Order: sequence, then C-alpha cells, then structure tokens
Amino acid sequence: MSNVETATDAKSLLHITKTALVPLVKEYAERAERERRLPEPLAEAFTKAGIFRMARPSAFGGLEVDPVTTLQIIEALSAADGSAGWCAMISGAGGAFESYLSLEGGKQIFKDGNVVTGGVIAPTGRAVPVEGGYRISGHWSVASNCHNCHWLGACSVVFEGAAPKMAPHGMPEMIAPFLARADVEILDTWNVIGLRGTGSHDFTASDVFVPTARCIRIPFMEPIHQGKLFEFPFFGFLAMSIASTALGIARSAVNDFSRMARVKTPAGMMSTLATRASAQLAAAEAEATLRSARAYLLESVTELWASVNRGEKPTMVQRANLRIAATHATTSAARAVDLIYTAGGGSALYASNPLQRAFRDVHAVTQHMSVAPATHELHGKLLLGVELDAPML
Repeated sequence: MSNVETATDAKSLLHITKTALVPLVKEYAERAERERRLPEPLAEAFTKAGIFRMARPSAFGGLEVDPVTTLQIIEALSAADGSAGWCAMISGAGGAFESYLSLEGGKQIFKDGNVVTGGVIAPTGRAVPVEGGYRISGHWSVASNCHNCHWLGACSVVFEGAAPKMAPHGMPEMIAPFLARADVEILDTWNVIGLRGTGSHDFTASDVFVPTARCIRIPFMEPIHQGKLFEFPFFGFLAMSIASTALGIARSAVNDFSRMARVKTPAGMMSTLATRASAQLAAAEAEATLRSARAYLLESVTELWASVNRGEKPTMVQRANLRIAATHATTSAARAVDLIYTAGGGSALYASNPLQRAFRDVHAVTQHMSVAPATHELHGKLLLGVELDAPML
C-alpha cells in the first residue's frame, strides 16, 4: 500500500487504478475469495487512492469523478478481480447517494478522507420518530463491503405506532439513516458461489438513535449538493457502474481463454484448442458480443453526460437508453463468459482455472435488480408509448 498515491481528480485516479491498484487486486484475489470479503490491506489501498470517495460530493472530500471515468475504473478493477471491482462500485460509485445528505449530516460522518460507506437500499428496517431523529431497528441483507465500512445506510420504513406512516403519494414514508459501524452487528451470511470476496453479509441494528440530519428521505428527487455528476440520473449511474463490473469480468475471461487455447491440447487432439473450429467460433462471438455491448453502454453514458454538461435536463429517452444499455451490457457479458466457459472444456471446472471464477462472478452480477432482465420492460414501454416510472430512471 505504501506505493499507492492519493488521487486529486478523475484522471489521476484512473492512472493510479491501472498502474498501482490493478496489480494489487490480482495479488489479493485469492485471499478475498478465501476470506469472503475485501482484504483489509486492499481496502486500505482503495481508501488511500480515493476509490471509496470517487463519487462523493466535494463538500465531503469526494472527487466527483465523471461517469465515463467511473466506468473505466470499475471495469479495470473488475478485470483483475470481480469482487474487488464490485466493492469499488458499492462504496465508490455508490457515493453519489451521499449527494442527498445534508451538510450537517455530512459533517457528522465525513470527518476525514478515510471514511468508507456502504449499506442496503431495500427498506427492511423500522424507523420510529422521536425528538431530534429516529430510533432504528431492523435486519438488512447483502451489505457489500460492510466489514470495511465506517457507516452503513440502512433504508427503513417510518412507523406511527404499529402501522407505517403513509406519505402524500400513497406509499409508506421511508428514510435512509446512516448507522455507525459500532451500532450494527454483522452476521456471517455471505455463503455464495459468486462474488464471494465482496463480503456482502447481512447486518442488524436494535433501537439505534439517528439524528434527522443523518437521514436521507426516500424517494430522493433532487440532490442537495450541486455538481454535474449529481445531475446525472442516480439509478442510471448505479446501473452503469454495476454493468461495468460485469464487463470487466468478461473482458478478463475472454483474454484468459485466448491465452489458454493457444497452449491447451484437448484429449484426443494432436493440436491446441485454438485450432478447433468450435473454439474459434466461441472466441469470435464472445469478443463481438462483449465489444458491442460495451460500445452501446459507453455511447449511452457519453451522450447523457454531454447533455448534462450542456446544461440540459436528461430526457426520458436518454434515461431509458442508459438503463437498457446497462442491462444489455450485463447480460451480454454473461453470454460472452458462457461461450468461452463452454469452449474451455472440462478443465474450466477446476478452481485453478480462471474461467470458473469468471463464470460464477458474472452470473452473480446478473442477479442485481438494477440490471436484471425485467429492466428491459423500461425500454419496451418507451418504444410502445407506455408511461414510464420516471423516479426509477
């Protein structure tokens, strides 16, 4: 970690990622898989470099890295290890969520540049209003990188007595309180086949007081903090970042297969796997599938980001295109990995073969609700003239 510099802007963070962090991620990949969490030395390196504050508001010490560079950073880290890239996405790109946090709340949380945050957006907690804030209790699942976080967002439903408090729009009132790590209990629940190194365990809290300033109201329509990054649609930014993880995993797998095919001689053959027509077809289709999906995502992100920088409000078409491009990139990345995993033959089953890790990790990414196949409905509605749910875009 001593060789890792601290970034001052998007360009320097991308450089540090490629030159210093990627080799470090590869070094700790097996340990992450074994320990089922991001190893502390690697988390410390991410913190020092600025990965965990890349999308945080500058008022809280963040870098406000633009979406295109964010995509490249997460993709590069994920190519080295999908779990590390995922943690960078959650605690790094997820920092855009903090743009909805008040300055007073930020002062309580971000006392220095080493603060790491995470949390769960599903509202499975209970918030009881009291003077000056809320009493929070609940159980939250899949809190990625939780062991390395100092604060955890714990989305909760506000209750009045035994029943949820209803908001004017007819839905239960919800908040996202930030709980100190010392106020929660992390449960050892992350026993999974893919993205094992993300440490996405459950956590619980019981009757913890959280001041109002440290709570974000949901739905969050307009960010409190100014900045071009926060004019970019939050849910689109999140989906893009998740898709970047899948793209990085698939890129590494396709490259690994290319190297393996040149030296592996399958049983019953006198020449390498690379001379087999089925392997050649799989490699070509995987490469085309991956490159075209990445191009669509990058085009959607770049177009929307350019509009934001021109001072234009993102249109529904741009928002929908970004969401469907993210889903398409994720499913296409999984398709590319499937192709080369199958072509890799029986040796791809072994833990020593990187293709099996890529297969497990990329299919774990496809399970996230932000890039699940159901999000294709958004684009279908747009094409067919059906009214869209704008907040989810």
